[in-house]
Amino acid sequence: MNSKHVLIALTATAVAVLAACGGGGSTTGPGLSQMQSVAVQTYITDNLATEYSKVWVSIKKITVVDGSGSEVTLLDASASPAVVNLSSLASVGQFMSTVTIPAGIYTEIRVTLGNAVQLVSLDGATTTNGKFDAAGTDFVWKVRNVSVDASAGGQIVLDFNLAKFSYDAATGLVTPTIELPKPGDAFKKFVRQQAEIHGTVQSVDAVAGTITINDARLGNGVVVTLAKDAVLLNEADGRVLALSDITVGERIEVKGTVTPGATTADPVTVLASVVHVEPAGQPDVPRARGEGVVTVVAGNLVTVSINEANFLPGANSVVVDITSAKFAHGSAADLTAGVTLEFGGVVNGTGTSATVTATVVDVEGASSGDERKKTPGEKFTGVNGAITTLNADGTFAVNVTKADGPWVVPGTYRVDPTGAIYVEGNATCLVVGHPIKAVGALTGTTLAAKFIVLPGCEGQAHSEDPVPLVPAPPASAASGAT
Repeated sequence: MNSKHVLIALTATAVAVLAACGGGGSTTGPGLSQMQSVAVQTYITDNLATEYSKVWVSIKKITVVDGSGSEVTLLDASASPAVVNLSSLASVGQFMSTVTIPAGIYTEIRVTLGNAVQLVSLDGATTTNGKFDAAGTDFVWKVRNVSVDASAGGQIVLDFNLAKFSYDAATGLVTPTIELPKPGDAFKKFVRQQAEIHGTVQSVDAVAGTITINDARLGNGVVVTLAKDAVLLNEADGRVLALSDITVGERIEVKGTVTPGATTADPVTVLASVVHVEPAGQPDVPRARGEGVVTVVAGNLVTVSINEANFLPGANSVVVDITSAKFAHGSAADLTAGVTLEFGGVVNGTGTSATVTATVVDVEGASSGDERKKTPGEKFTGVNGAITTLNADGTFAVNVTKADGPWVVPGTYRVDPTGAIYVEGNATCLVVGHPIKAVGALTGTTLAAKFIVLPGCEGQAHSEDPVPLVPAPPASAASGAT
């Protein structure tokens, strides 16, 4: 797996821990119990190795250790491991947890992984099942000889450097590399930060359009803001809900784009396009959820090349049965090869034979049912080209040079980015000449964008100057072994 680095996130995969409020940490050993506490948030991010298109792992635990050997937990997902396709997190920060930890100097970081790793070939045809260790169910990687000063809050970044991972075909063992870069360097390279929330509603603000949630991993007081044309779905019966229908104590599931607060005391805000209200009495574990690109549609059976999931897919693709699914955005008619799809439901079978019976489907960039009723002439599509003109009203013109789908032909299109979610980059990269991919509702030659990709636009304005929590370690201290 030794391969050149991808510059989008400098080298490869990373886990970032960003200081903020909320949650409750756990400690072992007496060395830290009497010290002042500070709050810490955990993110993960990644980049792409060139020999495998996908690298699936399960993250169970992340801890830090002080000089006396006392250990503090940053993330404990032992009961329900966080399954991650490391390659899908190229230059993306995945928000993982919020905890409050004792202030002090920490000299070692321990990452506990499930002892299984899936490697998908570049063409998606082959999935190799490897291990990190010859025996056991867990594998602990130790980043030693570091100096993490958590005396006043700040940020930590762990870098799972995929370019330095190695795979021994004879033994079936994968040797990872996890490093500790400066947080300022890592956060400047994130094209976005995202979170998956599975928690209990604490309050609803109908005026501000927000829901405040307590999440076992992400901490208390996570604020979810609804994006334009956001949909709230009751999974028990498939009804579309109004914000006023959400009640305190209900459990909801959300995936969205994260905006950290201006200071570590501010709440984290998550911009969500779909909110799933879970059935009453459902166990406190996430349902099967996945996201990927449609490759084949055969009636109600849709084959999806999986990029993200909370379960190990066992193969590059999974078949999703949409027979009984409710659509948050789009419809079954929008499902064609190349469309990005998110689904939630129940996994049937294991490994390469696994299928998913979907209860909820969301077509990325498509309009909700209510929006389609308001503008029945709109068409779901994408516009790919380069920006040619910036208009005073905030819209911009894009020159398309080749036909793209059934509705888009060569020519000039007007794109309205109002309320769009930036999958890559941000509004500062909306400049003449920059390439752009926008997906949304097309009416005539005007596209109301729901999702925007600005290739090569790195960094986020709010994270350019993070608090310098981690001093630069010596080059020889970047990583360690168990």
